[in-house]
Amino acid sequence: MNIHLSLYIEKLASPDEADAVEVAVQKVLNDHGIDSWMCIGVFHDPPWVKACSEHGPIIVRGFAEWSKTFERDVTAAILGVAPEAKIDLEWGYPDER
Repeated sequence: MNIHLSLYIEKLASPDEADAVEVAVQKVLNDHGIDSWMCIGVFHDPPWVKACSEHGPIIVRGFAEWSKTFERDVTAAILGVAPEAKIDLEWGYPDER
């Protein structure tokens, strides 16, 4: 299945926390094998992080199960370094257009 992923992490306490979120998100992307499809941006004023599949869709087999595991892992990783973070994760389905 082809999917797009947009992940916005806001309500971060500081630029250092934004940097820690970047590291945490990058690790989850690596662990799930989708890091090559993703771009991560870190912003310090105000502190927030963006991760998106900007260069084309991610190809995933077994999306229904995989997406649940990914959402659990990325949420735990982010909240582990930024407990007050607001996480907005959205999936896009380009094949359904």
